[in-house]
Amino acid sequence: MKNQVKYLQHLFYELLNDYGRVYLVVRYSQNTTIGKRGFTEEEKEKGLVFVFNQSNYKQLEWTEDGSILATLGFGMGNKPERCFFHAEDIISVFSTDAKVRFERWDWLGEDESPDADVSDLKEKALHDEKIVRLDKFRKPKT
Repeated sequence: MKNQVKYLQHLFYELLNDYGRVYLVVRYSQNTTIGKRGFTEEEKEKGLVFVFNQSNYKQLEWTEDGSILATLGFGMGNKPERCFFHAEDIISVFSTDAKVRFERWDWLGEDESPDADVSDLKEKALHDEKIVRLDKFRKPKT
């Protein structure tokens, strides 16, 4: 995970400095806290996307293990909440402006691997009537 943390941190700051805005996807766990606010039931299920720009956070600090400490504003009054994002719960860093996304897949179970999703899509495509398989037309190697 250490290399992933370096990539995440580096990409986070590059996107923030170059584009002025960066998004961070965080999943729910007991290790991650969002001040007194906490997670709603929907957020516990789906996770949260945090938007960082040059003026909406205070005291942003990355720990050695890759966790993040920051004070972020929430709600209509932009109420400051002290947040702690555990390194294992940081899933993705992305920028819509730069059109890039860095995702971690190590938190997925073996049966949930992204490769399984790709295999499912390939299998579905093979059964699609509009797909013409080329293996019928290829000459066998001799």
